[in-house]
Amino acid sequence: MKILIAGDSWGVGVFSGVGDNYAPTGEGIQSILESMGHTITNISQGGGSNWLMIDRLEGQWHHTGRSLYGTFLDKIVEFDLNSINHIIFLQTDIFREKYLYVKQTPEDTHTKWKALDQKFVDSLTNWASMQAMIDDYFTGFYSKLNSIAIKYNIKILCVGGWSQLHPSITNYSNLVAAVPSATKLLIPELKQDGYLSDPEWFSQLDKEPAFMQKFGTEFKQLAIDNADKLDLIYRNWHEVHPDIHGYQKIVDVLVKYL
Repeated sequence: MKILIAGDSWGVGVFSGVGDNYAPTGEGIQSILESMGHTITNISQGGGSNWLMIDRLEGQWHHTGRSLYGTFLDKIVEFDLNSINHIIFLQTDIFREKYLYVKQTPEDTHTKWKALDQKFVDSLTNWASMQAMIDDYFTGFYSKLNSIAIKYNIKILCVGGWSQLHPSITNYSNLVAAVPSATKLLIPELKQDGYLSDPEWFSQLDKEPAFMQKFGTEFKQLAIDNADKLDLIYRNWHEVHPDIHGYQKIVDVLVKYL
């Protein structure tokens, strides 16, 4: 069976090492499925966004404006969706379209800190609530992803990776909520997953007076939930990606739909 994997670094797989030696090991969902005899095309991008994957699914590897980070980082992968039997989409943090890597302090020699675009941050106060912004994001994202699936008469198996799946996914006929939250699947004691997972956002937005004045109460609860999630992830995985055994558990669920 021909399968395409689209996602952020969770689509890439297991990571190992420290500092400049931190890199993919070559193991993950792709290697597991290949060992089962499937043919895999992988367009995932470490640090990538949901809409960056939409661009790549549509064959757009140039900068479209949908995502600030990720354009041209990887070599172009040639594929024909007409020949693909299934797509596995690993959903990520919903603010990933709006950041770039910067220096955290002027003394830093590397640009490894994620910073949200200030225009995007300022625009957030146009929403009535954080929940309204989240709901609108998924209306646009799932509608577009579903339209691609319908165009090619294909089912997309969705995995809540660095972000849990939104309940509205059940409204889209060609999107299958195979794993609503991979973190909950792998760490059952997790009580609350979310849609924002990168800790940098919480540090940055906490220092935005207009944002905090409007969304302070709502945002603080999101921050508490995410801190609990990250604490469990670090204690169980010792980093932000599952090990190969975790990916195997995800594949064990996915194969039921293939």
